[in-house]
Amino acid sequence: MRYILVSLAFFSIAFAVLVMSLAFYPFLEMGLNSLTNQYPNSKAYILSVMTNDTGDPLGFYIVGIDFTTANSIIVDVPKELNVKGTSLSVLYTNDGIKYVENALSNIMRLKFTDYLVFTSSKAEEFEKKLRIGIPLQEERIHKIGYSKTSESEKVLQIERLVEEFKNHDMFRTLSLYPAFSENFKSTIKIPKFLRIAKFFGSEPRISVISYPVMNSDGTLKTDKTELKNLFIELENCTPIHQLTSIKVTFINNSYLTGRVFSYGVWNKWSKKGYDFRIIPVICSYDYFYKNAVLEISNVDWKISEIKKALKSVYPNRDFAFLSLDDRKNLKLYYQIEEQAAMNRYYNIGNSDFIVLVGR
Repeated sequence: MRYILVSLAFFSIAFAVLVMSLAFYPFLEMGLNSLTNQYPNSKAYILSVMTNDTGDPLGFYIVGIDFTTANSIIVDVPKELNVKGTSLSVLYTNDGIKYVENALSNIMRLKFTDYLVFTSSKAEEFEKKLRIGIPLQEERIHKIGYSKTSESEKVLQIERLVEEFKNHDMFRTLSLYPAFSENFKSTIKIPKFLRIAKFFGSEPRISVISYPVMNSDGTLKTDKTELKNLFIELENCTPIHQLTSIKVTFINNSYLTGRVFSYGVWNKWSKKGYDFRIIPVICSYDYFYKNAVLEISNVDWKISEIKKALKSVYPNRDFAFLSLDDRKNLKLYYQIEEQAAMNRYYNIGNSDFIVLVGR
């Protein structure tokens, strides 16, 4: 009897604790959400350094975050950049991150809020902790809008890390801070960590740009003529897109003669500022649509820009946008590529978009 009474008492206490925890959970969550708003400014600028296991720098990155507009920008700064007669790499090795921070602050008139130092192996270790308990089918890879940069694997690793935060609630994120502080050398404390994690968990628009450089007798120096644009990009945490970087190939998908088609396209598009080419050979693809756009590039701003331009140039036509992830669309692309090559128009795959223009 005594054993039964003890057991009942134990379960009563356990039940009471459960009820109280459920009652207070919203208040605890509100408290954590309030904590995430303690970041001092609406923007954050983090100097990130990736090193090898011996501490030699492999890359420097400026991560700009605008909490208000939900934009983030990553500036890829070459380690060979010459600053006052020495490279960033040597400056970091000899004097440390604070000297690099001061040097870049003076050049870009930028005040860094934090710094972050990590190795690729430590980043992977932390990434594994982020993935614990998440089914593989739920893992998604965020698409970065690239502007004026190569697709750096190091930058993609940074992106994979922040991508995983969307899979965690606030309590789970808070529990990850010890692992973060263990794997990264940083000035980012708990309130900032939670704010940044919450930001990246909300799927912001992330862009990557290259730091403007010029080659002066074999030395990489800051291209001061491009600094004005960089100031604006960092202020808005979004790149200034150059329309000339959009490459479009127009395909004659009508019964117009090549000469008439070329003249019409040139007349309509020559003032748009795009890098475009015309394939005037009559194709007449009845595949699905007479007017269609094959998306070779999936960069959001480029897709948005070409949609606006098509609506402006051809207001009475509806263009279907076809992703090459679809096998049917990929087959169509290969057909177009083959016919273009037969007529000595090569490398159409270097375009961002292939536009089939019908009547």
